[in-house]
Amino acid sequence: MRKLAFPNIAPIALTIALTFGVMSPASAIPVFAHRYGFSCQVCHTVVPHLTSFGRMFLANGYRIPGVRPKGAFPIAVRVESAYASAGAADPDESSGPLPKAIVDEVEAFIGGASGSRGSYWVENYFVDGGESGHLRDAWYANRLTADGAKVPVVARIGQFTLPLPLDPETLRETTQPYLIWGQTAGSNPFSFFPAKAGIQTEIGDPGRGLAGSLNLIQGREPGSGLQPNGLDRMLSIEREYGDWTLSAYRYTGKRQLQGLGYGGTFQVSNVGDSFWRNGYGVSWNHGKNEVDAVYQIGHDSSADLYHNALMTSGGFVQVRHELNSRSFAIARWDATQDAASQRSITAGLGVRPRPNMRVTLFETQQRDYLGNLLHIISSSWLFAY
Repeated sequence: MRKLAFPNIAPIALTIALTFGVMSPASAIPVFAHRYGFSCQVCHTVVPHLTSFGRMFLANGYRIPGVRPKGAFPIAVRVESAYASAGAADPDESSGPLPKAIVDEVEAFIGGASGSRGSYWVENYFVDGGESGHLRDAWYANRLTADGAKVPVVARIGQFTLPLPLDPETLRETTQPYLIWGQTAGSNPFSFFPAKAGIQTEIGDPGRGLAGSLNLIQGREPGSGLQPNGLDRMLSIEREYGDWTLSAYRYTGKRQLQGLGYGGTFQVSNVGDSFWRNGYGVSWNHGKNEVDAVYQIGHDSSADLYHNALMTSGGFVQVRHELNSRSFAIARWDATQDAASQRSITAGLGVRPRPNMRVTLFETQQRDYLGNLLHIISSSWLFAY
């Protein structure tokens, strides 16, 4: 295998250095701020990064115990325009390199509490990657235990983002996606990036003890042409130790792929590919600094036409520094290995020049499957109401 040389990081360092002094502002989706009468910065610094209060608010089903929300228009809209010097950053983008400047995303959010223990969330893209969008998340959740329960239990049904150590899309702060959560194996189109349809049971509070989730997921990949194949299963666990958070997950499933028959017939037939993915995460969050690392390994029993098994692996290390309450700098190294390998380095910063706005600037240096080095400068402007 040819060794991949890492790209020169000087342009990335220069990008950060030139913009380090820019101290400007961003908020998130302000539906909840309207309902409770506080600023968006109570839950977010630079969108979509959550404060500790924001994480508790989310875990509590969009509620503040003892506080009754005001009536407010229930729909929020987010618009994001983007510029990319080369390549397509969005895993949903399949038609080749994007234009240099596009309206990247237009999406609407509906979310909130329902009754004393229920909550709901709908996230729909009208435009995604500059093309016609689609529904992402649409779920209803109900807390099965009483307020303040030592071991809370929440049941969720619908289409939802999988419980990974970091959100692969909605709460991702970089324009460049995580390579491992867009990784596929051979002819199996499964990846962790899209939201999945199914049911989920969350058990426990990671701040008090071991917590986790059990997920039964419909075994299908929309748009792939493959027929649904039973139920996939995912187990995730998480535990907090002061500034540290440890997590792990396991996903198992089966897909009916096309393969060649044995015995010299060479007839195309369906091949059952049984696969699994194991992931391990560690996060350190102290003051203005946050470090996240994830490693993933997987196996497919029949990943191609010839029934060959395939091992996959990959991971990332991401470092985030909060410059002040209105801006942050971030850098990440990604790598994947399957039939070929990919490597990338992404770095840049984000600021909020006004409430409900965010501006980001990133440079990514990436080796593709053919070994070509791409320099991608990307920027985005987000507005939410």
